[in-house]
Amino acid sequence: MIELHGVTKTFNKKTQVLKGIDLTVEEGQTVALIGSSGSGKSTLLRCINLLETPDTGTIRIGDYQFDAEHINHSVRKQVRTKTAMVFQNFGLFANKTALENVTEGLLVVQKKNREEANEIARRYLDKVGMADRANYYPTALSGGQKQRVGIARALALNPKIILFDEPTSALDPELVGEVLQVIRKVSEENVTMLVVTHEMDFARDVADRVAFMDDGQILEYGDPKEVFQNPKEERTKQFLQRYLQRFTYVI
Repeated sequence: MIELHGVTKTFNKKTQVLKGIDLTVEEGQTVALIGSSGSGKSTLLRCINLLETPDTGTIRIGDYQFDAEHINHSVRKQVRTKTAMVFQNFGLFANKTALENVTEGLLVVQKKNREEANEIARRYLDKVGMADRANYYPTALSGGQKQRVGIARALALNPKIILFDEPTSALDPELVGEVLQVIRKVSEENVTMLVVTHEMDFARDVADRVAFMDDGQILEYGDPKEVFQNPKEERTKQFLQRYLQRFTYVI
């Protein structure tokens, strides 16, 4: 379970990007974060895994809770063992093979021996349909293949929550479906996930809950059917009317 209370983040002492975020994600849930660019969605993810340091608020990940005002190296280390991020630009090491990209966290963070790390990495590469590309470098992979390696890397760490930061935004349109299909399969295994996405059909059909963010706040949070068919906030209605005409995917 993930709980956020009163999380804020300001950049350059003047631009407040998060304005007191409260959010609960139950174990095994897939939560889609939707909203216009600049609404604070990606910053929220980065504050959860401490790629960005929140200014105020508390965050609980499983049985571990920390306060924004008391973050140190020990806290960051604990958080990194409980979270995994799938980046929009893939975030793969160019000088490492697909297999080596997946084993890196297992070796460095979890201190597993190489034999065990390789076994785990191969299992998850197979899970995302990349077993036959284990020894390929990122330059030899398509965007969709790179993102599937990124998902395998996250899954291999067996984190409390996987954070997806617009995982299809850097992909050519014809590659979006293959990545969304992998994420869909992961969601069916009750992996706790928080997904920033502009794919409205995906958010509606796959997520257990949908959070609509605007101007650093969560304006609406609930069942996808309710949010999409009966939004309560006028700003949510405006967003959905605009984006539902533009973003679709086929699986």
